[in-house]
Formats: sequence, C-alpha cells, structure tokens
Amino acid sequence: MGVQPMQRARSRKAKLEREDSILTATDVLLRQTGYDSMTMQAVATVAGLAKGTLYLYFTSRESLVLAVHGRLFDRWIDRFAVHQPELDGFNGFCRDFARHYADDPLFLQLAGFANALLEPQLDREAYIKSKRGMALRVKRLAGLVCQRFFIAPTAAQKLIWGFLTIAGGTAQITVRPSFDKVDLPSDVIAFTGLANFETVFVNAAAPLGVNLKLLKLR
Repeated sequence: MGVQPMQRARSRKAKLEREDSILTATDVLLRQTGYDSMTMQAVATVAGLAKGTLYLYFTSRESLVLAVHGRLFDRWIDRFAVHQPELDGFNGFCRDFARHYADDPLFLQLAGFANALLEPQLDREAYIKSKRGMALRVKRLAGLVCQRFFIAPTAAQKLIWGFLTIAGGTAQITVRPSFDKVDLPSDVIAFTGLANFETVFVNAAAPLGVNLKLLKLR
C-alpha cells in the first residue's frame, strides 16, 4: 500500500514544517542513492506528498538540493561556533575548520558542486534566496574570525570567502569514489592518501595567513 499524500499545508507554521520534512526526505535519499539517482518523484514519495505539492515548495531538483546544502551548512556553522579550538594560531584555525568541514560526507560532497553547478540553473527567485542565504553564512563565519583574530568585519569576510573558495575546490579534488578503494592500484591509493581534505585545505589556505598578519598590522 502506497504512502497517502498529506493535505496541503495552510498556516505558515505548517508550511515550514512541510518544507522541513521535504528537506529531510531529500537528505535521506541523497545519502542512500546519491544526487544522480535522486528524483523529485522519489522525494515526494518519501515525504508523503503528491509530486505537484512538492513543486509548490521547490520548483526544481537543483533548488531542492541547494536548500539541503544550505541546511547542512547552517548546522555545520552551529557546531563550529561552539566547538573548543584544538590548536592555537592561524594554522590551528585552518585545521579546525577543515576537520569540522569534512565531518559530514554529504555536506562535503555537496560543497564540491552545489554552488558551481546547480546555482546557475536556478530561476531568479531561487537564485536570490540562495545568494542571500550564503551572505548570512559568510557573515556568521566572519563574526567567528573577528572574535578569534581581532580583525575588522570586512577583512574577516574576505578571509572567509577565501576559506570557502578553497574548501569548495578541495572538496572537488578529494571526492571519494563510490567503489572500494582497495580495488585501486597501489600508486593511486598512495596518492589519494596524501590528498585528503584536511591536508590539501591547510596547505592551500596557508597563504591566507600572510594576509591575516598584514590585516592585523593595519
């Protein structure tokens, strides 16, 4: 017996709860089947909605996946904001950033292609919503940098943009294959072992430390 579609949400609270259930269903499917196999029909089925109702909330698969990425991003910032730094200085901040960024495999996977490949396919309204969401996240992260290194908010935002650009690129080149790495040749295993997310990110972010020193001297 199939899942019976839920009735259309009426109140703002009900709509927010419905949207959250859609994002949760999408999150589950992305972890189980991956982006390429995820369909709007599958999301509607898992969420207990008619497919037409799903499109009232998200007009495309791209906007839906970007919304999931945004929710994971916000949750990552929440965790990163309250964690106790393990290391001091700029290098320590880079390592903390990388370790927490790579905690969730789905977040890391989406970070590698969400904005670069999906965002250009959005309609105008979804594009504006996506950019405003990212602006708020950059502002939150910049606030953490201000507290840690005592630099101006504008400078902190520039530093965060550098971090996020490096993180997105690092996520792309360190993506894990879907098959067992044991099947790979030994030289490829050795190379991928060196090219883990934290190592690549910290090395790539090192020059930003020079900029930070210059900013603190001004």
